Amino acid sequence: MKFKESMIFLKRFAGNPGRIGSVTPSSRFLTRAMLSKVDWKNAKAVAELGAGTGVFTREIVKRARPDAKIFVFEIDPDLQAMIKNENHEHKGLRICSDAQELNNIIKSEGIEFLDAVLSSLPFTVLPADMTKNILDAVQLSLKPDGNFVAYQYSSIMKKKLIERFAKISTSFVLFNIPPAFVYDCRGDKR
Repeated sequence: MKFKESMIFLKRFAGNPGRIGSVTPSSRFLTRAMLSKVDWKNAKAVAELGAGTGVFTREIVKRARPDAKIFVFEIDPDLQAMIKNENHEHKGLRICSDAQELNNIIKSEGIEFLDAVLSSLPFTVLPADMTKNILDAVQLSLKPDGNFVAYQYSSIMKKKLIERFAKISTSFVLFNIPPAFVYDCRGDKR
């Protein structure tokens, strides 16, 4: 599966590098670093932004409570189908397209707030207005004590995150291609 996922990523990246931020799927080290930031025992509603081939999604489904609502955002229809086929056993899984609609989608499902949002979106290559809209939607969607966990391949986004969140913890995952910064953001500054 890893080879197949790598080939899918490479093909998608070559076709549209602004949509896919990497040439390879996330490593198990990055996956562990991202998912360790979430209190899975108590999380009743979470979202994943930019799911790609579903590397994080598979692990989210393993860790999530059986009654948890999981909103997975992936814009590519082929990747959406792949994720849905692999994770169909979790009844609370919902596949969505546009991360800018995060808050509207959870509200339409009767969810007031999310416990956590995990992001693989390549913010540095997205249009500035799209990045702003997504971050606005994340902040509107999170519980006051919820967290936004995002990885990026550079520290460019850190300033924007500091402007929005009261507390940010940063870690660095060397064992990933490329190595990545993981930002755990909590507390809305607005």
